Amino acid sequence: MIPMWFPWIFVGGGLFIALSFVGAKYKDKQYRNMQFLQDFISGAIFIAFLGVLVPDIFPEFTLPVSLPSISPSDEFDLQIGPPRLVGK
Repeated sequence: MIPMWFPWIFVGGGLFIALSFVGAKYKDKQYRNMQFLQDFISGAIFIAFLGVLVPDIFPEFTLPVSLPSISPSDEFDLQIGPPRLVGK
């Protein structure tokens, strides 16, 4: 089972990228492409440590559990097997 703080890893990585980018522009430094990956990994590790040490601070993401229902008027033909040849 995936822990409920796991999706927050992506949020933490994005936040670290944004903060590092703003800091580099504030100091008039060039932000290199490799720094995107390094900052994302740093943010992900930070959120993972927080998730292990203090898991209650992260709200839970909820996904819809039920599938949409199909009414009887929306029926359609279902073909199983290889497609029919045109001449037959």
